[in-house]
Amino acid sequence: MSTPPPPPPYYGPPPGGYPGGPAAPQNTQGLVGMILGIAAIPLVCCCGLGVPAGIAGAVVSWLGLQKANQGRATNRGQAMAGLICGGIAAVLGIISWVILLATGHWEVWSTNFS
Repeated sequence: MSTPPPPPPYYGPPPGGYPGGPAAPQNTQGLVGMILGIAAIPLVCCCGLGVPAGIAGAVVSWLGLQKANQGRATNRGQAMAGLICGGIAAVLGIISWVILLATGHWEVWSTNFS
């Protein structure tokens, strides 16, 4: 009977570090932008909070969309949803401000409840 050959010697990892697998996708901006954009639509009715939330959602979603287009993120759909919803909320909020100013009903938001 013959004995099996010994295993080859182990020399450790290659110098300079071992390149791991592909980098994890950076989906945070698209997700946060989608959440802000969707939340901004009902916030249009809350003292004009939809305009800043919509603008923030659209900007963050646009940044997430840029990452998705570069291949660093995988949630292009979420970023698009946030961009669209944020834009709609900002436009609706600005339209509501204009209507309130034009009709003279701006005091609805500045009423003293005491």
